[in-house]
Amino acid sequence: MDSAIWWYIALAIVVVGLIIAGIGVFLFIKGMKEPMKEIKGSADNLKGRMDKLKLETSSLSHTANELKEDMQVKSEKVSVFVDAAKGTKNSVLDLNSAVRTQTVNIASRVDHDRQSVAQVDQWSNTVVGLVNFWQDRKTAKKSQSDQLFIPISGKRPQ
Repeated sequence: MDSAIWWYIALAIVVVGLIIAGIGVFLFIKGMKEPMKEIKGSADNLKGRMDKLKLETSSLSHTANELKEDMQVKSEKVSVFVDAAKGTKNSVLDLNSAVRTQTVNIASRVDHDRQSVAQVDQWSNTVVGLVNFWQDRKTAKKSQSDQLFIPISGKRPQ
């Protein structure tokens, strides 16, 4: 056989191989369309889930920031309250000190007043005694003068 025939046979085998390869590639591509659509749908679904996750993450981050700010405000308020409580404690201690000072002052005045009251009692007793003495003396003078003066009618003046 001639070498040209072998070339034609070889060429025919190559052409048939290329046709078979082309058909195989065509069938492969056609068969891959459905799985590729499913992969694309899964990728889109995953992208949607990622978008929702990003939205939820940003919402949680925003909420966390609000909670952080709220905690800072409340912490400041608590520290103000604690400072006020410390100030109240100091005020109560100062008030107790002032009350104690006034109590000591009043107690010393009461002791002084007791002495003054005793002195006033002594003086008033003396004055009452003098007044009684004076009234008794006056009464005694009057009764002496009444005894000296006896009216003619026999009645005593009232």
